[in-house]
Amino acid sequence: MGMREIQKKMKLKEEMMKKAAEIKMQELESKVQVQNMTKEKLREIAKKHGVIIALDDNLKEEVESIKKEYNIQESNVIRKLLTEEDVLLKGNKIDHEKLGMFAYQRVMFKKEETGGLLLLSDVYDLVNTGVLNGIITLEDVEKAVKILKKKKVIPEIKELEGGVLAISFFPVQYTSDQSEVLKFVGTKGYCTLAEICAGLNWSEDRALRALNNLQATGIARFDESYRTGKKWYFPGLEKSN
Repeated sequence: MGMREIQKKMKLKEEMMKKAAEIKMQELESKVQVQNMTKEKLREIAKKHGVIIALDDNLKEEVESIKKEYNIQESNVIRKLLTEEDVLLKGNKIDHEKLGMFAYQRVMFKKEETGGLLLLSDVYDLVNTGVLNGIITLEDVEKAVKILKKKKVIPEIKELEGGVLAISFFPVQYTSDQSEVLKFVGTKGYCTLAEICAGLNWSEDRALRALNNLQATGIARFDESYRTGKKWYFPGLEKSN
């Protein structure tokens, strides 16, 4: 093995360790937040995401009340923050049901960045950490998210161009126009108003309405610069380099 290859492997290992440390820190911060959950915050999250974070035993009555009020299934009640160790069974076997919920929790804590819409490969990157690193496969993650869909924990799994899977982790009431925009953008990850109008043969008003709706739900992000003009970016759809 040449020196260049050794250095390349060392750099990759350092990057993976750094990523794992960053995710672990985010988990710790999230754990503090959910342990200090107020009744108001509990209700807000339930209403917005269809999820109840039931880690505080003092809020048992409130949890049951919210479940009934918003018709939330038990599968969408998080009673424990999962770790990589919870997912890995003896003999390096994977508990796919727990892997799905582990992914779900990590996506929830990063919803402001992703909007809750991710490619399968992005979900894999989120959970391929700690003791799971190098053990789980894309097939494991695909099986896990399909279990989430079957149990109605997540609303939708869409197949984009080229067989790429996009997973919606939270309920978003897409209009048919919003769905058309997502299909048009695909794994490119961004679009302009002119591209949508030309590609879908829509008026500016119609295209702008769909883009603004996607932006409001957190799926799309708007950016305008002198060099590139107006663009809408879709972090959850953009294919990783």
